[in-house]
Amino acid sequence: MSLQILSRPIIGLRAQKLALWITGGVTALMFIIIGAVYAASEYELQRRYDVNFVSLRPATVIGSMSEGHRLIHAFGCNGCHRVSGGTVADIPNVARIVAPNLTRVVHDYSDKEFVRAVRAGVKRDGTSALVMPSREYANISDDDLATMLNYLRHIPTLPDHQPAATEIRFMGRVAIAAGKVPFSAKLAPPNLAPLHRPTATPEAEGENLVKAICSHCHEVTAEHNDGWGTIAPPLALMGQAYPPADFRKLLRTGKALGNREVGLMSEVARDDLSHMTDGEINAIHAYLNSVDMPEE
Repeated sequence: MSLQILSRPIIGLRAQKLALWITGGVTALMFIIIGAVYAASEYELQRRYDVNFVSLRPATVIGSMSEGHRLIHAFGCNGCHRVSGGTVADIPNVARIVAPNLTRVVHDYSDKEFVRAVRAGVKRDGTSALVMPSREYANISDDDLATMLNYLRHIPTLPDHQPAATEIRFMGRVAIAAGKVPFSAKLAPPNLAPLHRPTATPEAEGENLVKAICSHCHEVTAEHNDGWGTIAPPLALMGQAYPPADFRKLLRTGKALGNREVGLMSEVARDDLSHMTDGEINAIHAYLNSVDMPEE
Protein backbone atom coordinates (compact mmCIF):
# COMPACT_ATOMS: atom_id res chain seq x y z
CA MET A 1 0.00 0.00 0.00
CA SER A 2 2.82 2.43 0.84
CA LEU A 3 4.57 1.73 -2.48
CA GLN A 4 1.42 2.69 -4.39
CA ILE A 5 1.15 5.93 -2.44
CA LEU A 6 4.82 6.76 -3.13
CA SER A 7 4.54 5.95 -6.83
CA ARG A 8 1.73 8.43 -7.47
CA PRO A 9 3.88 11.58 -7.03
CA ILE A 10 6.58 10.01 -9.19
CA ILE A 11 4.11 9.23 -12.00
CA GLY A 12 2.61 12.71 -11.66
CA LEU A 13 6.04 14.31 -11.88
CA ARG A 14 6.88 12.32 -15.01
CA ALA A 15 3.55 13.34 -16.59
CA GLN A 16 4.28 16.99 -15.83
CA LYS A 17 7.75 16.70 -17.38
CA LEU A 18 6.30 14.99 -20.46
CA ALA A 19 3.64 17.71 -20.80
CA LEU A 20 6.31 20.43 -20.48
CA TRP A 21 8.49 18.66 -23.04
CA ILE A 22 5.59 18.36 -25.49
CA THR A 23 4.58 21.99 -24.94
CA GLY A 24 8.16 23.13 -25.43
CA GLY A 25 8.47 21.03 -28.58
CA VAL A 26 5.24 22.37 -30.06
CA THR A 27 6.27 25.95 -29.23
CA ALA A 28 9.67 25.44 -30.81
CA LEU A 29 8.04 23.94 -33.91
CA MET A 30 5.67 26.90 -34.16
CA PHE A 31 8.59 29.34 -33.99
CA ILE A 32 10.39 27.35 -36.67
CA ILE A 33 7.33 27.41 -38.94
CA ILE A 34 6.74 31.13 -38.35
CA GLY A 35 10.42 31.84 -39.01
CA ALA A 36 10.32 29.79 -42.19
CA VAL A 37 7.21 31.63 -43.40
CA TYR A 38 8.80 35.02 -42.77
CA ALA A 39 12.08 33.98 -44.38
CA ALA A 40 10.41 32.55 -47.49
CA SER A 41 8.01 35.47 -47.91
CA GLU A 42 10.73 38.07 -47.32
CA TYR A 43 12.90 36.36 -49.93
CA GLU A 44 10.12 36.76 -52.49
CA LEU A 45 9.33 40.33 -51.44
CA GLN A 46 13.00 41.36 -51.71
CA ARG A 47 13.78 39.33 -54.82
CA ARG A 48 15.36 41.37 -57.62
CA TYR A 49 14.27 40.83 -61.23
CA ASP A 50 16.79 41.24 -64.00
CA VAL A 51 14.55 42.91 -66.58
CA ASN A 52 16.13 45.04 -69.27
CA PHE A 53 15.08 48.63 -69.72
CA VAL A 54 13.18 49.28 -72.95
CA SER A 55 13.03 52.91 -74.03
CA LEU A 56 10.07 54.57 -75.64
CA ARG A 57 10.86 54.70 -79.34
CA PRO A 58 11.98 57.96 -81.00
CA ALA A 59 8.88 58.15 -83.23
CA THR A 60 6.57 58.26 -80.19
CA VAL A 61 3.83 60.88 -80.44
CA ILE A 62 3.04 62.65 -77.15
CA GLY A 63 -0.55 63.82 -76.84
CA SER A 64 -1.92 66.84 -75.02
CA MET A 65 -2.20 67.24 -71.26
CA SER A 66 -5.96 66.76 -71.46
CA GLU A 67 -5.41 63.54 -73.39
CA GLY A 68 -2.96 62.36 -70.73
CA HIS A 69 -5.56 63.01 -68.03
CA ARG A 70 -8.17 61.11 -70.03
CA LEU A 71 -5.90 58.11 -70.61
CA ILE A 72 -4.94 57.92 -66.92
CA HIS A 73 -8.63 57.23 -66.29
CA ALA A 74 -9.40 55.17 -69.40
CA PHE A 75 -6.58 52.70 -68.73
CA GLY A 76 -7.62 52.37 -65.08
CA CYS A 77 -4.57 53.95 -63.40
CA ASN A 78 -6.82 56.21 -61.37
CA GLY A 79 -8.82 53.22 -60.17
CA CYS A 80 -5.99 52.20 -57.84
CA HIS A 81 -3.73 55.24 -57.51
CA ARG A 82 -6.57 57.77 -57.28
CA VAL A 83 -5.55 61.43 -57.39
CA SER A 84 -2.65 61.11 -54.93
CA GLY A 85 -2.47 57.49 -53.77
CA GLY A 86 -5.04 55.14 -52.35
CA THR A 87 -5.69 51.85 -50.59
CA VAL A 88 -6.32 49.04 -53.06
CA ALA A 89 -7.20 46.46 -50.40
CA ASP A 90 -7.12 46.20 -46.60
CA ILE A 91 -7.80 42.64 -45.46
CA PRO A 92 -7.39 41.85 -41.73
CA ASN A 93 -4.53 39.43 -41.03
CA VAL A 94 -3.65 39.32 -44.75
CA ALA A 95 -2.45 42.64 -46.16
CA ARG A 96 -2.98 46.31 -46.72
CA ILE A 97 -2.03 47.17 -50.31
CA VAL A 98 -1.43 50.86 -50.98
CA ALA A 99 -1.02 52.26 -54.49
CA PRO A 100 1.50 55.12 -54.25
CA ASN A 101 0.91 58.75 -55.09
CA LEU A 102 1.91 58.98 -58.76
CA THR A 103 2.26 62.75 -58.68
CA ARG A 104 5.12 62.24 -56.20
CA VAL A 105 6.81 58.97 -57.15
CA VAL A 106 6.93 59.75 -60.88
CA HIS A 107 9.73 62.20 -60.13
CA ASP A 108 11.80 59.44 -58.48
CA TYR A 109 11.73 57.41 -61.70
CA SER A 110 13.57 57.97 -64.95
CA ASP A 111 11.54 57.44 -68.12
CA LYS A 112 13.10 53.98 -68.57
CA GLU A 113 12.37 53.02 -64.96
CA PHE A 114 8.78 54.20 -65.27
CA VAL A 115 8.22 52.24 -68.49
CA ARG A 116 9.71 49.11 -66.89
CA ALA A 117 7.47 49.51 -63.82
CA VAL A 118 4.33 49.80 -65.96
CA ARG A 119 5.09 47.12 -68.54
CA ALA A 120 7.16 44.65 -66.51
CA GLY A 121 5.95 45.23 -62.94
CA VAL A 122 9.49 45.90 -61.70
CA LYS A 123 9.97 48.78 -59.27
CA ARG A 124 12.91 51.17 -59.24
CA ASP A 125 14.85 49.00 -56.74
CA GLY A 126 14.39 45.90 -58.90
CA THR A 127 11.73 44.23 -56.72
CA SER A 128 8.30 43.29 -58.01
CA ALA A 129 5.09 45.23 -57.62
CA LEU A 130 2.27 43.19 -56.09
CA VAL A 131 -0.89 44.19 -57.95
CA MET A 132 0.40 46.24 -60.88
CA PRO A 133 -1.47 44.88 -63.94
CA SER A 134 1.69 44.72 -66.07
CA ARG A 135 0.45 41.66 -67.95
CA GLU A 136 -2.23 43.94 -69.40
CA TYR A 137 -0.25 47.19 -69.51
CA ALA A 138 2.46 45.56 -71.62
CA ASN A 139 0.01 46.17 -74.47
CA ILE A 140 -0.25 49.96 -74.05
CA SER A 141 1.31 51.69 -77.05
CA ASP A 142 4.34 53.94 -76.74
CA ASP A 143 2.19 56.91 -77.76
CA ASP A 144 -0.37 56.35 -75.02
CA LEU A 145 2.20 55.58 -72.32
CA ALA A 146 4.34 58.61 -73.22
CA THR A 147 1.25 60.84 -73.13
CA MET A 148 0.36 59.63 -69.63
CA LEU A 149 3.95 59.98 -68.41
CA ASN A 150 4.21 63.51 -69.80
CA TYR A 151 0.95 64.42 -68.03
CA LEU A 152 2.18 63.07 -64.68
CA ARG A 153 5.49 64.91 -64.98
CA HIS A 154 3.80 68.27 -65.53
CA ILE A 155 0.97 68.31 -62.99
CA PRO A 156 1.56 69.65 -59.45
CA THR A 157 2.95 67.25 -56.87
CA LEU A 158 0.25 66.56 -54.30
CA PRO A 159 0.63 65.39 -50.67
CA ASP A 160 -0.09 61.71 -50.14
CA HIS A 161 -3.79 61.09 -49.63
CA GLN A 162 -2.94 57.74 -48.01
CA PRO A 163 0.14 58.14 -45.78
CA ALA A 164 0.17 54.47 -44.74
CA ALA A 165 2.39 52.05 -46.65
CA THR A 166 1.76 48.57 -47.98
CA GLU A 167 1.86 46.04 -45.14
CA ILE A 168 1.96 42.27 -45.59
CA ARG A 169 0.44 40.55 -42.57
CA PHE A 170 0.97 36.98 -41.43
CA MET A 171 -1.61 35.17 -43.56
CA GLY A 172 -0.45 37.20 -46.53
CA ARG A 173 3.08 36.00 -45.85
CA VAL A 174 1.78 32.44 -45.66
CA ALA A 175 0.21 32.90 -49.10
CA ILE A 176 3.46 34.32 -50.48
CA ALA A 177 5.51 31.48 -49.01
CA ALA A 178 3.06 28.99 -50.54
CA GLY A 179 3.42 30.60 -53.97
CA LYS A 180 -0.19 31.78 -54.09
CA VAL A 181 0.52 35.49 -54.63
CA PRO A 182 0.86 36.57 -58.28
CA PHE A 183 3.83 38.95 -58.30
CA SER A 184 3.50 41.39 -61.20
CA ALA A 185 7.05 40.80 -62.47
CA LYS A 186 6.34 37.07 -62.81
CA LEU A 187 3.16 37.61 -64.82
CA ALA A 188 4.35 40.31 -67.20
CA PRO A 189 5.04 39.05 -70.73
CA PRO A 190 7.94 40.20 -72.91
CA ASN A 191 7.40 43.72 -74.20
CA LEU A 192 4.59 43.47 -76.75
CA ALA A 193 3.53 47.09 -76.94
CA PRO A 194 3.08 48.66 -80.38
CA LEU A 195 4.65 52.02 -81.17
CA HIS A 196 1.32 53.45 -82.25
CA ARG A 197 -2.07 52.08 -81.24
CA PRO A 198 -3.26 49.80 -84.08
CA THR A 199 -6.16 51.59 -85.80
CA ALA A 200 -6.17 50.02 -89.27
CA THR A 201 -9.55 48.49 -88.41
CA PRO A 202 -11.92 48.95 -85.45
CA GLU A 203 -11.36 45.29 -84.57
CA ALA A 204 -7.58 45.78 -84.35
CA GLU A 205 -7.89 48.80 -82.05
CA GLY A 206 -10.56 47.04 -80.02
CA GLU A 207 -8.38 43.98 -79.48
CA ASN A 208 -5.52 46.18 -78.25
CA LEU A 209 -7.82 48.03 -75.84
CA VAL A 210 -9.36 44.80 -74.55
CA LYS A 211 -5.89 43.42 -73.79
CA ALA A 212 -4.77 46.61 -72.06
CA ILE A 213 -7.95 47.51 -70.16
CA CYS A 214 -10.63 44.85 -69.98
CA SER A 215 -8.32 41.89 -69.32
CA HIS A 216 -7.75 43.13 -65.76
CA CYS A 217 -11.05 41.47 -64.84
CA HIS A 218 -12.22 39.47 -67.86
CA GLU A 219 -11.14 36.69 -70.16
CA VAL A 220 -12.38 37.05 -73.72
CA THR A 221 -14.00 33.63 -74.21
CA ALA A 222 -14.09 32.14 -70.69
CA GLU A 223 -15.19 33.06 -67.18
CA HIS A 224 -12.54 34.71 -65.03
CA ASN A 225 -12.21 33.90 -61.33
CA ASP A 226 -10.11 36.46 -59.47
CA GLY A 227 -9.43 34.02 -56.61
CA TRP A 228 -11.43 36.14 -54.13
CA GLY A 229 -14.88 34.89 -55.05
CA THR A 230 -15.62 37.24 -57.95
CA ILE A 231 -16.38 35.58 -61.27
CA ALA A 232 -16.55 37.78 -64.37
CA PRO A 233 -18.41 36.54 -67.46
CA PRO A 234 -16.70 35.97 -70.84
CA LEU A 235 -16.22 39.40 -72.36
CA ALA A 236 -17.09 38.34 -75.92
CA LEU A 237 -20.35 36.79 -74.75
CA MET A 238 -21.26 39.98 -72.92
CA GLY A 239 -20.33 42.23 -75.83
CA GLN A 240 -22.33 40.15 -78.28
CA ALA A 241 -25.40 40.38 -76.05
CA TYR A 242 -25.42 44.19 -76.19
CA PRO A 243 -26.51 46.36 -79.11
CA PRO A 244 -23.96 49.16 -79.74
CA ALA A 245 -26.01 51.87 -78.00
CA ASP A 246 -26.56 49.73 -74.90
CA PHE A 247 -22.88 48.79 -74.81
CA ARG A 248 -21.92 52.47 -74.84
CA LYS A 249 -24.45 53.12 -72.08
CA LEU A 250 -22.95 50.35 -69.95
CA LEU A 251 -19.42 51.74 -70.24
CA ARG A 252 -20.52 55.35 -69.79
CA THR A 253 -23.02 55.00 -66.92
CA GLY A 254 -22.49 51.54 -65.45
CA LYS A 255 -26.08 50.64 -66.26
CA ALA A 256 -26.50 47.15 -67.73
CA LEU A 257 -29.42 45.92 -69.82
CA GLY A 258 -32.65 46.60 -67.97
CA ASN A 259 -31.00 49.62 -66.31
CA ARG A 260 -29.38 47.27 -63.76
CA GLU A 261 -26.43 47.96 -61.48
CA VAL A 262 -23.79 45.25 -61.88
CA GLY A 263 -21.54 45.67 -58.86
CA LEU A 264 -17.88 46.43 -59.49
CA MET A 265 -18.44 46.75 -63.23
CA SER A 266 -20.79 49.68 -62.65
CA GLU A 267 -18.25 51.42 -60.39
CA VAL A 268 -15.36 50.92 -62.81
CA ALA A 269 -17.45 52.11 -65.73
CA ARG A 270 -18.46 55.37 -64.04
CA ASP A 271 -15.01 56.08 -62.56
CA ASP A 272 -12.76 55.10 -65.47
CA LEU A 273 -14.31 53.51 -68.56
CA SER A 274 -16.59 56.50 -69.03
CA HIS A 275 -13.47 58.44 -70.10
CA MET A 276 -13.13 56.37 -73.27
CA THR A 277 -14.18 57.97 -76.52
CA ASP A 278 -17.13 56.71 -78.55
CA GLY A 279 -14.61 55.50 -81.12
CA GLU A 280 -12.77 53.42 -78.51
CA ILE A 281 -15.97 51.92 -77.13
CA ASN A 282 -17.22 51.11 -80.63
CA ALA A 283 -13.87 49.49 -81.46
CA ILE A 284 -14.09 47.24 -78.39
CA HIS A 285 -17.64 46.29 -79.32
CA ALA A 286 -16.60 45.53 -82.90
CA TYR A 287 -13.74 43.31 -81.75
CA LEU A 288 -15.88 41.38 -79.26
CA ASN A 289 -18.47 40.75 -81.97
CA SER A 290 -15.76 39.37 -84.26
CA VAL A 291 -14.72 36.69 -81.72
CA ASP A 292 -16.04 33.16 -82.12
CA MET A 293 -17.16 31.72 -78.79
CA PRO A 294 -16.10 28.11 -78.24
CA GLU A 295 -18.85 25.54 -78.52
CA GLU A 296 -19.87 24.00 -75.21
